[in-house]
Amino acid sequence: MKRDMDLIRAIMLAIRDYDGRPSASEVQALVRSDDNGAFGYHIELLIQGAMMTGVDTGVRKDRYGMASLALTWAGQDFADNIANDRVWSSAHQTLADAELKSASFAVWSQVVVAEITELCGGA
Repeated sequence: MKRDMDLIRAIMLAIRDYDGRPSASEVQALVRSDDNGAFGYHIELLIQGAMMTGVDTGVRKDRYGMASLALTWAGQDFADNIANDRVWSSAHQTLADAELKSASFAVWSQVVVAEITELCGGA
């Protein structure tokens, strides 16, 4: 399965904007993801990438058994950087080339920061 940066963005912003610490099922409802496999995979990626934390309850009534999701410091920084639709759209255009669509998370981060810097007048 390939990483979907739009789904990553939706998940991170849903967690950032949630009042409290949501479960994975609550986040899935907020981002309106119907693909359980893809959603679960991206939750795992975000945890593995240290962008967020969660508590594995071991109970699968919450489809994923993940509760108390929260962004890490790095995850909060990235979520804040990608929250602006104009920045996100510009980053997407920059990485639209087929070879660049699968760019690493680090490259996405750099492109987003460059877009923000440009919006700030190259500061």
